[in-house]
Amino acid sequence: MRIIGEKRRAGWAFTLVELIISIAILSMLVIAVYNVWASILRASKIGNAAADRVQRERIARKCIERSLASVQLYQENMSYYAFETDTEDEQFAFLSFVSRLPTDFPGGGMFPNQPLRRVSFEVEPEGSNGMPQLVMRQELLLSDHEEVDESYPMVLVTNVGLFRLGFWNTNDGVWDAEWTSTNSLPPMILLEMGYDGESEDDLYTSVVGVSANPIPRELHAPLANQQQNRRGRQSDGRSPPRTTRGR
Repeated sequence: MRIIGEKRRAGWAFTLVELIISIAILSMLVIAVYNVWASILRASKIGNAAADRVQRERIARKCIERSLASVQLYQENMSYYAFETDTEDEQFAFLSFVSRLPTDFPGGGMFPNQPLRRVSFEVEPEGSNGMPQLVMRQELLLSDHEEVDESYPMVLVTNVGLFRLGFWNTNDGVWDAEWTSTNSLPPMILLEMGYDGESEDDLYTSVVGVSANPIPRELHAPLANQQQNRRGRQSDGRSPPRTTRGR
């Protein structure tokens, strides 16, 4: 009877073949779970990258649109208010102008109570991450805007493949590739922006209207004459001659 009981207990153990089969099944389950987990991570990474890309494009578009909506141009003082563009590079354009920016504009905290600033948009071919990046710079109106070190850079879009501008020509009804008149404003600007490696169908295209008008020199002359008349009246004690309007 003892021998028979020992044989029964020996029959309850797993054989080597059964162990190998169990390990194989467990390995297949682990591999399947790992593949699902890796797929979820890849999908999450792609989704986060796409969301980040859309967010960056939206911020860049809003920065350009909001700054152009309140552009300032005084023709009497073009050394500070010039509307500057550079489109010689067909891939990366340059845009710089003076604007009265709102208080909630990105980077406005660095310029308290100074809404009138020069804003520049430029693509750096080799940015901090080694890829082209669209950078927005802001500087005070009275500063030398050619000194890049004195400006405040803000990276809007990374891995930029295209930043191209077009300017609406009201006379010919076409988009011009360049804007040479620094003392005037284009009525509309065509913005094309895309990432490196994208096709033409994936480019972001937008038309930004410029509603502001340049302040001509003639409107500055009366103020200058009034100041000159005040100085003349204070110097000789006599009032300047008055013009008589026709009735």
